[in-house]
Amino acid sequence: MNSSLFSRRRGTSGRTSSTGTNGTGNGSGGSGSVNSTATTTISSGDYARRCRELMALDRDLRALGATTFFDLPSITVIGGQSAGKSSLVEAVSGINVPRDSGTCTRCPMECSMSSSAEAWSCDISLRFDYDAHGAQQETTTYSFGQTITDRNAVELWLRRAQAAILHPHLPYQTFYTKTEQELRNTPPDDARLPFSKNAVLVDLRDPTITDLSFVDLPGLIQNERAEVIEVVRDLAVSRIESENTLILVTIPMSDDMQNQQAARLAKDADPGGQRTIAVLTKPDILGRGATGSRQKWKDILEGKDHQLTHGYYCVRLPDDDERSRGFTRGESERRAAEYFDSTQPWRDIADRSRFGVPNLATALSRLLVARIEKNLPILRQKLNALLEQYNADLLQLPPPPVSEPAAEVLLRVTAFCRAFNAAVLGDSDDHKSFAQKNRRLYLQFKAEIRSTGPDFRPFAGHSNYQNPNIQDVEPRDAGVSAVELVNNDPLDLLDVRQVIADSVAWELPNHVPFGATKTLVLRFTGQWRAPSLSCFKAVVEASSQFLDQLMPAYFGQFTKLEEYIRSPHWFLLNYCINFLTAVYRNLTRTELEVCKDQALETLEKMLALEKLPLFTQNTNYFLSESKAWLTRYAAVRGNSSNYLLSARAVGNNHFTASTRAASNVIIEPWAEEREPFLDELILMSNVRAYWQIAYQRIIDYVPLLIEHEFNQRLAVRIEEILFENLLQGPDASTRMQDLLTEDPAISAKRTMLEGRIARLLEIKGKLDGLT
Repeated sequence: MNSSLFSRRRGTSGRTSSTGTNGTGNGSGGSGSVNSTATTTISSGDYARRCRELMALDRDLRALGATTFFDLPSITVIGGQSAGKSSLVEAVSGINVPRDSGTCTRCPMECSMSSSAEAWSCDISLRFDYDAHGAQQETTTYSFGQTITDRNAVELWLRRAQAAILHPHLPYQTFYTKTEQELRNTPPDDARLPFSKNAVLVDLRDPTITDLSFVDLPGLIQNERAEVIEVVRDLAVSRIESENTLILVTIPMSDDMQNQQAARLAKDADPGGQRTIAVLTKPDILGRGATGSRQKWKDILEGKDHQLTHGYYCVRLPDDDERSRGFTRGESERRAAEYFDSTQPWRDIADRSRFGVPNLATALSRLLVARIEKNLPILRQKLNALLEQYNADLLQLPPPPVSEPAAEVLLRVTAFCRAFNAAVLGDSDDHKSFAQKNRRLYLQFKAEIRSTGPDFRPFAGHSNYQNPNIQDVEPRDAGVSAVELVNNDPLDLLDVRQVIADSVAWELPNHVPFGATKTLVLRFTGQWRAPSLSCFKAVVEASSQFLDQLMPAYFGQFTKLEEYIRSPHWFLLNYCINFLTAVYRNLTRTELEVCKDQALETLEKMLALEKLPLFTQNTNYFLSESKAWLTRYAAVRGNSSNYLLSARAVGNNHFTASTRAASNVIIEPWAEEREPFLDELILMSNVRAYWQIAYQRIIDYVPLLIEHEFNQRLAVRIEEILFENLLQGPDASTRMQDLLTEDPAISAKRTMLEGRIARLLEIKGKLDGLT
């Protein structure tokens, strides 16, 4: 969470000028004392009231965790190690921060300052946005210690808080009693983090300050391990990349501008320099003889070089001697003003608003308040969108149980079984896909049965002829994949004649034995068992998959209950669930075998009906079909020359003149007075007509049988066995209560969503309450 920065102490003698923001560094103030140019300050009037309102809103939003959801306008301070950031923080806030040789700040410190108080006080908190490995996590904030009322105690408590941040594996209360010496002499610890993205929060209440907030980041370093340097750099980069963040770069004048790593990072994040404000520190380091360096920095302050939209500011901060003498902020500001008013070349710069902490604070305040004001409509829009999203996500979760456990379980089981039964019967508007999938399976079954139809060729030796592809008038079903013929061997007139000859017993001459009809019919209907069983297996698998999809809606939020319910279903469907308890395994396996065996037994009986005897009472249809097929066969037979292969094709089919003679192939079949294959043609027609009747029976009865004997029976048996199992035994009530233990992931998600919605509603309340 980025924050806003800096204020000037109320009651400081003198006045400040308005701040120029034209990128040149030249304001409207003239020459004279740094604190003597006159404009209205931010500590009085309507602007001051609005400023306090907006900064109070910003502070409240951050306290409510708004940065979890929104990118709030802010100011983030970056700078190299020992660039003067800590001194600047002290000069603005009036508190002492930890100071050690080398790197002293090892995690972000976010400081919020409020003037709405009668006496000075300070609260410190720890906010963890990341785990010990640096991975982002749900934000948690902890109060660290009690309210501090002694300014001199803040530095030690800040050391303790930072130590707690760097040791996330230890309870943070461990550091409450640590002394400064103990914290300095902490032995090396493998679990201690060198730096952290988690933040120490400082909430200052002081009637003499302007309402603002800021974040102080660890100083950029160069003399450390590569991975540590990268961590600190990445922390700075992540904090300044947002377009809503003003970048305050602290640059010591003791070094050249080209050597400033912080300035390079700011330029990378803000190439146009529209969000960057630079603060030049340590001007008193430049001796009288450093005229060249002083002139370069003077040119920068006057906007002649390294231009920025909001320009540059220069501050003189207390040195070690002044800090040891305990100068107040007012005294430090007075001494700084005297220095700039009396020292070349600073006293010659016309824009006096570019010098001193108070002027810097005024400029930053105006910039930040303007951004907050401008961001309010966007913030409200994003807030409403987030509320809508989280409420929608919450509605997607199953509601928590409201009934007594036994009643809740029974209600859910009943609703589940009714949903499955409705889907089986096709009465469910929500689950039409189940019936539609089974219909597609049955259409595929129909295509497979149709592919077993007789392939009679009305030729004497079919190899000498093209396939006439004689079809019935029934159209192909759309959307069903083509099925290859199961019977790949065509039967021609000679083949049928041979079947008749093999079937002759004591029949009179010119009588075709009925055994020939039986032989041919059974040759084709005997192929129906495999596709029927395949269809049954596919429907069983579809039911299994559907139950798998249906179950989470009714039991998903209760892990134990879903496992309990799932076990009977899976064994009922005879599919692998090897992780279930033996108690339910034995029971449900029995139910599976009963349900499945009964369906298979009935299916086998129905398939047996298509064996012997061959029977139909659909006489008119049989005679009509037989006549139609005889007409088709005779038409092809009468035009057989149209299908005769060429000599070359015949040769390719290895059908020579001698083999043709040996086979008695009749090239001109109608040359004789009587059709020599009339009996064979009639037998073909009768077999094909009867097959058509049987085909129409089987494509209806198999799907109806599977639906009635398996799916509908399964729907009934599931409810029976679940209720029987749930209600039996003296511990049924206890068992149901245990089964109704909600899935922790769902509970956690609901709690998270409800918490976020509550926080967003509080944020909305704060925004709605803004005048």
